[in-house]
Amino acid sequence: MITTAAPTRVARELQLRAAPSELVTARRFVQGAAARFGFDEKKSYAFTFAANEAVTNAIEHGRPSPEGTIRLYVVEENGALVFYVEDYGTFAPDAAQLEVLPARGRGLAFMAAMVDEVEVRQGQSGTVIRLCKHSGSS
Repeated sequence: MITTAAPTRVARELQLRAAPSELVTARRFVQGAAARFGFDEKKSYAFTFAANEAVTNAIEHGRPSPEGTIRLYVVEENGALVFYVEDYGTFAPDAAQLEVLPARGRGLAFMAAMVDEVEVRQGQSGTVIRLCKHSGSS
């Protein structure tokens, strides 16, 4: 289920160069947000794993901004921690990509297994991936 509630608070935002070397920075960014939100180690790991997959997809398959960056931000929405990654490319997954685990292209399925909600949509500038993990979920 996808919710589109307005964020209650932007916790943090980060512009990253669209380069694999920036994945460590992205993971630290998400781990910090998960800790501030109060996730235990298991929930923090799952949320960070899913976010890492989303950022990897944006770097590998998306397009950076004219400045060479992608945008990450985390917000609190109705008792959940939500992570967004935006790039300037276009991507439209089919429903099967969220459910099957082929030899390659498993990122969306991994994300769906780790968080409560995964949404991929076209934003004004490009592709937006939204990941949501509720505080009460495992």
